[in-house]
Amino acid sequence: MTDDAMTDDTGMPAATAIADPHLVHDLAVAHPEVTTLGAAGLLRMTDAETRGLVALGLPLPKGKRDLLVPAERREAILLEISGRIDRAHRRDALLAQGRRALAGSQTALLSCEDRTRVRAVRSDELPWPGLSPAIRLHVSRSFDALELSDLSDAELSARLDHDPALRAALDDALSRIAARLRDLADRAGDDPDWGFASLAERLGKAARNRSDADELLDRWDREYDQWRRDRAEGRGRLYVDRHFDFSRFERLFPVARGMNRRLVLVIGPTNSGKTHRAITALREARDGVYLAPLRLLALEVMERLNGEGTPTTLITGEEEIRTPGARHTASTIEVMDPDRPVEVAVIDEIQMLADPARGWAWTAALMGVPAETVYILGAPEVRPLVERAAAHLGEPLEVVELDRKTPLSMLDRRLEWAEVERGDALIAFSRREVHSVRDTLLAQGLSVAAIYGALAPAVRRREAARFLAGEADVVVATDAIGMGLNLPCRRVLFTALEKFDGSSVRPLSATEVKQIAGRAGRFGQFEEGHFGVIARGTPAALKRLLEAPDRRLRADAPLPVRPTRAMLARLASHIDSAETRLLVECFGSAATAGSPFRLADLSALRRAAPMLDARRLALAARLDLLLAPADLEDAEDAKVFAAILDAVEAGERLPLGRLIPARLDGLAADVLEAASRACDLYFWASRKFPDALPDRDRVRSARDAIGQRLSEALASRARRREPPPAAGFRGAPRKRFGPRRR
Repeated sequence: MTDDAMTDDTGMPAATAIADPHLVHDLAVAHPEVTTLGAAGLLRMTDAETRGLVALGLPLPKGKRDLLVPAERREAILLEISGRIDRAHRRDALLAQGRRALAGSQTALLSCEDRTRVRAVRSDELPWPGLSPAIRLHVSRSFDALELSDLSDAELSARLDHDPALRAALDDALSRIAARLRDLADRAGDDPDWGFASLAERLGKAARNRSDADELLDRWDREYDQWRRDRAEGRGRLYVDRHFDFSRFERLFPVARGMNRRLVLVIGPTNSGKTHRAITALREARDGVYLAPLRLLALEVMERLNGEGTPTTLITGEEEIRTPGARHTASTIEVMDPDRPVEVAVIDEIQMLADPARGWAWTAALMGVPAETVYILGAPEVRPLVERAAAHLGEPLEVVELDRKTPLSMLDRRLEWAEVERGDALIAFSRREVHSVRDTLLAQGLSVAAIYGALAPAVRRREAARFLAGEADVVVATDAIGMGLNLPCRRVLFTALEKFDGSSVRPLSATEVKQIAGRAGRFGQFEEGHFGVIARGTPAALKRLLEAPDRRLRADAPLPVRPTRAMLARLASHIDSAETRLLVECFGSAATAGSPFRLADLSALRRAAPMLDARRLALAARLDLLLAPADLEDAEDAKVFAAILDAVEAGERLPLGRLIPARLDGLAADVLEAASRACDLYFWASRKFPDALPDRDRVRSARDAIGQRLSEALASRARRREPPPAAGFRGAPRKRFGPRRR
């Protein structure tokens, strides 16, 4: 062919002159030396010559004719693009030939993204028992159009059907898929419920729209992991129901079941002497245990018994005070030891069975505290529920009813802030509300003690002592005052009649109102007690709450239960999994139908589990940390918990000084409270991981220093202030926003 035959009258290659302009454009812009006006930073084609650029000069689509090339390279580039156009034409013809020549074959010719190449695809099927339909696999390789052009149909078919690279790739894909299926069948086993048959159904669905071996194997890995978790959860739930049987929760405490326990329910309103009667029995026993709802209450009982000559040790999740020769223990109820038999046990505030977050601990104590005689103290409303539990246990129950020693009456009108008097206790239901009420009372010229849950026990004791000693005129407290704290007062005033219970704001129950209001008056100190409302609420609303039945303590109310560490460990061994989220979920639907029990709220465990599963931790460490007394919804608690996880995972030492400020002067109350909680959590974890948390002996002194500083801050802010002006006082000046009115 002559040069004249290869070009048209304009000197343009013939193949290029007759090509589709869009094809020309697509192939031209792929050339590394072709640019556009915009890429060259030019506005008009006439400006291109100043840069040594010229128009490409090929037939291009309208609106896409701004392609430029270096002037000295134009001819060479045109020839290169012409060659690519020729190969593209051959590619199109080759695809048409392939559809004809390869019809009915295992091989097909398909287009590539590169318009000068084709892709040969070879497929085959792998039948497998239990999988339907058979697994269909594809492998492919690409060819330049010139490699396969000019072949006859027979030559093209033979060339592709016997291509060694395609054959080898398909054999390798089939071999890998078969090997993986054999491995999965071996691992799944032939269990009728959770064997390979159940897995094969998922594998088959995953294979329906996938034919690439690598993609399919990757998807199968994910399917197997999910199936394995589902199998573990399914087996775990079955194991929980068969071997733990929460519907017979009491059987999980074999020591208590073998003791022929005697139950003594002591009920009565506050200030009726329930605790005194039980503590007397405890003091006269050879050994015993007192189970409290609050660490501070356990500490008070420990000090009282020690002061009366009965050596007693304090054990809580965050503190431990050993007394030499002690055979008695005062502890928070969550750390009850179900394996240490004693003569007498005291379970205080049994109405806490109704608490959605902690009720499980009272159920465990009622079912499992190993004592010959178990004193159960609480409000009268809890009697039907305890009687039902005793009947379920088949244990004898003696009921002792006590009357209040001092009269208690409700104020018939709502009080105003100016009517608060020395000796009053005002009840709020959040830290923020406590501080708000305290500030209001300070503005009235009163000195104030404050008691709320975020304070360390030592600080709460000092604040209570200030009130009892008369250093503070009034006390503002949360509903912890209703749990037996030694805080006698003349009047109890409710600043609100609802509370947030961890999930929602709800009205106070009749039992809660009675327990809190009953703090008013004290035999030998205040011969008559009064309670009422101040600021918000009305006496009528308070009366309605008092008269409303407490449905949470009705006779058929369920007793909340929660898995123990030992249960979780047994389950992990059975299903061969250390995934704490999975272990928790296996207990998430434990069967309790037909029994007095129900599963407690597991949200705290569910929050901790993902944090633990993200760490490289041994199962024992995970189970210990899963039950940590940390509020992971609190940012500071979560931060301390994460630091402990870091240390345990890395096997490094975490000094206490990294978690609390080095200097305490000038710190805000909330910072000091967070530091105190950090000490509590550190102490708890140090008992289980002493190598990672070596400063256990420093915690008490650090906590005392923090508590002392917080007490000083509270006391200094709670002194009397000058009373407000008698008239015209409207509080602090209100900020103005926007233009001043004239």
